[in-house]
Amino acid sequence: MQTANKLTHDDYTVAWIAPLEVESIAARLMLDTKHEKLPQSSVDHNVYTLGSINGHNVVIASLPVTGNTSAATVVTQLRNTFKKIRFGLLVGIGGGVPTRTDNGPIHLGDVVVSKPERDHSGAIQYDHGKALEGQFRRTGYLIPPPTVPPNAAQDLSIEQAITEDDLIMPHLRKINTKLPALRRYRYPGLDQDNLYKPNYPHRAEGSSCRFCACDPLQRIDRHADESQDEEICYDRSSRIIVHRGTIAAGERVIKDGRLRDELAKVHGALCFETEAAGVMNDFPCLVIRGISDYADSHKNDGWHGYASASAAAYARQLFFHMPVAEVKQCAVGLAGI
Repeated sequence: MQTANKLTHDDYTVAWIAPLEVESIAARLMLDTKHEKLPQSSVDHNVYTLGSINGHNVVIASLPVTGNTSAATVVTQLRNTFKKIRFGLLVGIGGGVPTRTDNGPIHLGDVVVSKPERDHSGAIQYDHGKALEGQFRRTGYLIPPPTVPPNAAQDLSIEQAITEDDLIMPHLRKINTKLPALRRYRYPGLDQDNLYKPNYPHRAEGSSCRFCACDPLQRIDRHADESQDEEICYDRSSRIIVHRGTIAAGERVIKDGRLRDELAKVHGALCFETEAAGVMNDFPCLVIRGISDYADSHKNDGWHGYASASAAAYARQLFFHMPVAEVKQCAVGLAGI
């Protein structure tokens, strides 16, 4: 990674929010060039990494703790310091819904990207609403991103569909997993991608399924069925699979397979996470989540590294589909948000 001369605060137009340390490390390794730090006011307590990707000047910020409140505070301080930034990429890990999209079934290590729909921004706050006539009506509508990031995501999706080689995987290789500190970003292996029946709880909190002897007969063997699928069958060790759709944001981490499936059915969600609602209340973002667990009681840290890396690699490729001039115009056009 090269080091560039110091720029000014107004040279930066895109924010990259990486909530966890494991996500922040992956984000920093995606930069083409790292820039010198800039001064901050006494009320801005964020730690920033500045750099560029394909000509775009990017501010990377992480969170001191996870959650909506922390995310909202970090974004507020960031926007006060870097006033030309008007949209961001919220990049990290999430709990996946074991469902199927046009790109096949969702597995650990896949990437889910928010896709704006007619009635929402692509990310919804599923736990914010009110009961009306015996039904729960969601009122947590989050600000949609400007057209540039979703258009870039669609362009990337089209390019990937007509290209034989994976466009994202080369970026993943920017992370040198031969280094001891970066070994956690390696692909864990298909044998570590285990989905249990939604009504089968984990046997001992804090222990892995192997050590607490979760019953392997309670696993759902999707791999056998999918290997016979002539329509879609991917080698996930050499290709990153991307799904676009609705991401559900809330205050709590979902760790219950039955609740996961209920909420996913109601909201059409592909993924659950805990920061988008804090970020997107008044700051437009595209949400990018690497799937690190199935939002059930069997979740563990085994896929955190690879899922963070796959999300970061996708985010990096996105910068190759966003013209620099268009991003700058977008920033000016959103000055009133």
